[in-house]
Amino acid sequence: MAKLKQVTVADHERLFFIRWVHLLIIANDAAGLPEATRQRLHALLFVSFASSKFYEIKPLRMRARRTDHGPYYRMAHVALGHLVMAGFVEVTEFRPYPAPRDLQFEGIFRPTLDGLRAGEKLRKTLTGEKIYRLLLDICLASAEALDTEVRPDEAAVLDQTLSEDLTYQRALKKHGEMLELEDPADLQTPTVRGLMAIDERLQGRGFFNKRDTVAVYQTLMFKRAIGVMQ
Repeated sequence: MAKLKQVTVADHERLFFIRWVHLLIIANDAAGLPEATRQRLHALLFVSFASSKFYEIKPLRMRARRTDHGPYYRMAHVALGHLVMAGFVEVTEFRPYPAPRDLQFEGIFRPTLDGLRAGEKLRKTLTGEKIYRLLLDICLASAEALDTEVRPDEAAVLDQTLSEDLTYQRALKKHGEMLELEDPADLQTPTVRGLMAIDERLQGRGFFNKRDTVAVYQTLMFKRAIGVMQ
């Protein structure tokens, strides 16, 4: 009889990360956002980790590397490889490029029919549904913010909007190769503090939906992004 392998903390975090990436690709597609590129996926990962405590979800410990194209998670490319090989994600316009340390490639990623079915099963768990709700709310809020102004370059505007996230902007101001999600002394990221401040004001007006809060936050980031691009 084969000996069962013990699931380590590292194994659990890798599986959790793959699930997060899988649901993120589905949420991006469900919200009708421009097709998910490599850059968009990494940016959405950072923003969703920065927002997760607002949804009472503990963020993953994966760290993002600083690059010219925004945050980069090596594990995200490993996760994409697993999902593509499993038939859950299809990739088009695939273009690898050499890198001394990291797996890096460009592409467009969409869920397959099998991927959507697997996503439905993942959402049947309490944690899976909470993660998907967080990711879908962020993607829907981004889509709603884009609808406030018709622009031919909506993908570029969306990428800039995500880069205006409060936690990401704080991380950019610090030195070092890694983009830190949290300071050791912080209980909440700047993103969560911003969401909670908005939520408090909305609740005073009778709003109780977290998506409303995220929508207001994303609209504010959208306005900042437009100001930067003008």
